[in-house]
Amino acid sequence: MNRKNIGIAFGALCGLAALTATAAEIFYDISINTKSPIHMSKLNNLVQKATNTAGNEEEASAKYSGMTGTPEIKEWYATHGEDVYILSDSLRLHGKRFKNTGTKYVLVCHGYTSKAKHMAGFVHKFYTLGYNVLAVDARAHGDSEGTKIGMGWPERVDIIKWINRILSWEPNARIVLHGVSMGAATVLMVSGEDLPGNVKAVIADCGYTSEWDEFQWEADALHIPWFPVLNATSVLSKIRDGYDFKQASALAQVKKSRIPTLFIHGSSDELVPYSMLGELYAAAACEKEKLTVEGAGHALSSSVAPTLYWRTVEDFIAKYLDR
Repeated sequence: MNRKNIGIAFGALCGLAALTATAAEIFYDISINTKSPIHMSKLNNLVQKATNTAGNEEEASAKYSGMTGTPEIKEWYATHGEDVYILSDSLRLHGKRFKNTGTKYVLVCHGYTSKAKHMAGFVHKFYTLGYNVLAVDARAHGDSEGTKIGMGWPERVDIIKWINRILSWEPNARIVLHGVSMGAATVLMVSGEDLPGNVKAVIADCGYTSEWDEFQWEADALHIPWFPVLNATSVLSKIRDGYDFKQASALAQVKKSRIPTLFIHGSSDELVPYSMLGELYAAAACEKEKLTVEGAGHALSSSVAPTLYWRTVEDFIAKYLDR
């Protein structure tokens, strides 16, 4: 190869590298950086399409988290409960505590780009079942500080701190972790950690296998070539945030879990592939059950089949709460 051809090849490689780096920055901003102007505008177009909502970002985000509740339940959520806070990674994180009698607790985790108040239906239902409920805003969501969405990996550390906060209120608390979408992936990632015996069960509703797998799907949906863009974005995350996309893996964490886990997924999920239910269930080392809600879209299992959903959840928890 002569010098001219070498120069052309080198220029092409440099151009490809620059294009990949630019695409990685854009994908990082779309998916992780909540302060980016393109984050919500681009992502919520995807969410609105998947959840069949043509309204504003608030509407799409709320439906994305599933059963948000009736206007009366939303009013109940807004007028009840106590605002509580923790510090994690120097971030002030917000939660809302709903006190009930007894030592049963549920820690409720919302989905991607959502917030705790969008889980009002879940909070109210658990409360009527006699649970103390703590609904938390993930970092970079709701009333919590932060600008980076961790897709469950740094959030798992936050949830452990919330568990410790519950134990500071009630040392004999019997705790259930419930999450939807990213919240489900978060509680699954938590389940692989060394947790106190007070944590009795995990309910994971439409969780994904890993940040890498979910973003690969998202890249396809946004018509972005995942290779090499996703690889470069993962490296960017490692440099900026301390972990890469494959490290943030619910699949790896459930292999270490000893917490009984109920996996739930809608068969018509448009945002987290239904096939991920089978992968997570097969990998889980803990006592486990799974529920498929036929015809349910993303995070809508509790809305499509509420009787089946709650009967299954209640029966599952009852097996382990007093162990």
